Amino acid sequence: MPSLRTLLWRSVLLLAVGIMSACDIPTDTPKLEQQWVVPLTGTSIEVVEFLPDFVGLNEDSSAFTVQVDPIQFRETLETLCPACAGLDGLTVPKPSFQDSFFESVGLPEDVEAAQVQEGRVTVVARNGFQFDPLRPPGGDRGTVTLALRDGGESGPILDEVSIDGNDTSFGPGTTLSRELEYSGPVTSAIFVTVNVNSPAGGPEPGNWVRIGLADEVEVTATPEALEAESADIAVAGEVFGLGITELDVGDISKDMVDKIVSGSFQLEIVNPWAVGAVVSLTIDGPTVTTPVVLIASVPASPISTVDVEFSQAELQAFLGEDGVIMTGQGTVDQGAGVVTLSPGQTMTIDTKLDLVLRIG
Repeated sequence: MPSLRTLLWRSVLLLAVGIMSACDIPTDTPKLEQQWVVPLTGTSIEVVEFLPDFVGLNEDSSAFTVQVDPIQFRETLETLCPACAGLDGLTVPKPSFQDSFFESVGLPEDVEAAQVQEGRVTVVARNGFQFDPLRPPGGDRGTVTLALRDGGESGPILDEVSIDGNDTSFGPGTTLSRELEYSGPVTSAIFVTVNVNSPAGGPEPGNWVRIGLADEVEVTATPEALEAESADIAVAGEVFGLGITELDVGDISKDMVDKIVSGSFQLEIVNPWAVGAVVSLTIDGPTVTTPVVLIASVPASPISTVDVEFSQAELQAFLGEDGVIMTGQGTVDQGAGVVTLSPGQTMTIDTKLDLVLRIG
């Protein structure tokens, strides 16, 4: 592709030939303005620029990875067993009880929902009672059911496992550990629920147990993996980088620079998220005395063209200089709300330099 200087000189020669071949030759040198649009190197903004803390991409960039902290919660025998009221510290036939308790595992801040393709949570329950709720002495077998639910304690079940006293004991001081897996849509919180169904013990004195109302079942839930094929993210106010764009303007002669009276950048933007933003562009280089800073508003549209005007002084500050680069960053509009992001999405900005030259 011919350099910008070559294109400009060709324009000057064509104009000169046209003027000399005209029938009426003016006595004054004509002053003509010519517009030139020169493509420059484009830039792209990857989806990762819009991700909040604790959300990233997996190794092959095919899914988002979401980091979620472990949680720990507990419930007392007093709450789980209303029939145990008044029996604290006594050794008696074990009353029956069935109740549930829960806690939520929150997604990172600004993640409103996710389409999970692989999720796994390890749940460990520790028995702080002075008896086995699954195998009460002289009684039937009980169950402990662990479940993951979306959005609340009664929300849709993502996965659940029931631990049966016929197969498993849960003696004092011991733990139960199970891995729960899930996929599909989830909202901003996943609830871990524990349901304890403990039958009554036998009435014979040899089957009695000691009741401690302050005794607890303690549960730890540790998310081991969460990969999502998309996520609904609150992007308002998010700051993103524009990278570095090299501007090949060093071959423009000083004579040509002096003929340039005005100009602008034409930014042709493909925006897969259709969010508006304010963009700050900085043009600088090793021999640029004063960096040129420009501000542009990007409309909330999938495809748009934005013109960023230069003054003559701004153009003359960097045109004809070697090693000129453009950097910048943008801030998403406060009204952008929640946007669905997917791996592989990219915003592209193709830049053209639109110059007006005065010849003559």
